[in-house]
Amino acid sequence: MKHLIQSFQSHKGMRGAHFYDAESCNFLPWNDVIKFVASFPGDKDPDPFTERLTESLANYNPDTEFLAVQQNGSAVSVELYSQVKFDE
Repeated sequence: MKHLIQSFQSHKGMRGAHFYDAESCNFLPWNDVIKFVASFPGDKDPDPFTERLTESLANYNPDTEFLAVQQNGSAVSVELYSQVKFDE
């Protein structure tokens, strides 16, 4: 997960998604994520994955939250992480 955390730190405040697996992470900004999902084959109605990803992309706070897409074998999940500040 170290590669994912490093990507979060490098792209704080940028709206996009961190696509990662056990070995690597690739950040795509908003417009590239939209191009990516638009390239999916299929009918006119978006699939549940595309709906969840685009809805999450549009509605999170990039200053305090991080949107990630994990691929583990054939399973793919959309995850939203929040930066937590602890009281000192």
